[in-house]
Amino acid sequence: MPIIALYVKAELENVASFRPPEGHLWCLDIQNSSGGELREKVMLDPDEQLELKGSKGHANLVIKEGSREHSMSVVEVKGLVKALTPDDEWVPIVAFECRGIEPIAWHPTDGYEVVSAGGKVFDDVDLSEDPTMWADYCDQLGQPVQISNLQWRFDLLKGAKAIGKG
Repeated sequence: MPIIALYVKAELENVASFRPPEGHLWCLDIQNSSGGELREKVMLDPDEQLELKGSKGHANLVIKEGSREHSMSVVEVKGLVKALTPDDEWVPIVAFECRGIEPIAWHPTDGYEVVSAGGKVFDDVDLSEDPTMWADYCDQLGQPVQISNLQWRFDLLKGAKAIGKG
């Protein structure tokens, strides 16, 4: 099964790290792998386990198109996913195993974790209003913290193997 990773990059001011929390709900636009119907702002819950018809397997998201069933799951790929830090360019923050559908757009929502350079944890960062910018103030540093110019892309991971599912 193809594995597609979501990579992000951003300008970080007084931010030590940015990451989605464990079990984060992903808001994605998805499309049939052959270029069919586009479905916008579909929520993928890595804690939801849906049975696949005619299989012992399961997935986090199942889409039915006629008699066909397509699925997607959050998966772990050894050593791949990590937090975005000031030293990084593009960082993979999640990986999806895709069967017949693929993500084509990411809509940042809320619940992200940001740790300031002073160690303060902001654990419910909301990027839904302006996904390219977030700012707050760190009492420990006595300075503002900011994420700006947030960008993303999806990349197919050739030869990657899932070692667990969300």
